[in-house]
Amino acid sequence: MGGTGLRKMRLFNIALLGRQVWRLINNKESLCFKVLSSKYFPDGNIFNAKKVNRASFTWSSITAAAEFLKNGFGWQIGNGENIKIRDDNWDLKGLNRSTPIPNMLSSSDDSVKDLWMEHARCWNIEKVHRLYGKDWGDRICKIPIGNEN
Repeated sequence: MGGTGLRKMRLFNIALLGRQVWRLINNKESLCFKVLSSKYFPDGNIFNAKKVNRASFTWSSITAAAEFLKNGFGWQIGNGENIKIRDDNWDLKGLNRSTPIPNMLSSSDDSVKDLWMEHARCWNIEKVHRLYGKDWGDRICKIPIGNEN
């Protein structure tokens, strides 16, 4: 009787904040993106936001929603230049900078694109297996490589 009729207000709030996260990801020409990114995520990636001691309530809420939503996002490799081999986990639980076999990763291997065949948009399966072993290599090679965008 009365009220908003919403049973799970917390999830509804996350959904609304998630929409703001989506807008920040997709509308990089908006004033909101320009203002927030200049202060909180200068590299343009909301998921790489820097830690701030006294963030606004709005920004704290948006980052909490981004963290919550991040678990549900799947990777699509795209052009392979923005995903760093040593730093990003590519959405595979347990994959981190200590996963590659020691001394097998050369200094020139920086981004995921370096794990592809030289003139093709497909995984260099032999190189991936050499760097990560068979188990991790198979999991990595199942990640789809999307459009170049």
